Amino acid sequence: MCANINESAKMSKYAPSQERAYDIYKEARQKEPKTRLVTVLPTAEIEAIDEWGVPNGMESRTATIRYLLKFALEQKKAAGPNANQTPAASKQ
Repeated sequence: MCANINESAKMSKYAPSQERAYDIYKEARQKEPKTRLVTVLPTAEIEAIDEWGVPNGMESRTATIRYLLKFALEQKKAAGPNANQTPAASKQ
């Protein structure tokens, strides 16, 4: 029992209290609100996302998708008013 008390005393010196850890978590969530988006993609597209994300150092599939979406939106914005067409619409 003494070992457990000593271990918890050592841990409390370095780890934030449970209340402080909750406050840190709550602050992080408040900084950037998030909304869940569920989408269904063909397996080939998921494989292409994974094949691009892993070699480029993305930490997860979600991070890869976020990066690619942000990149595409920035490219459209930089292209100006003619960028309002979708790739499929520009082929027609």
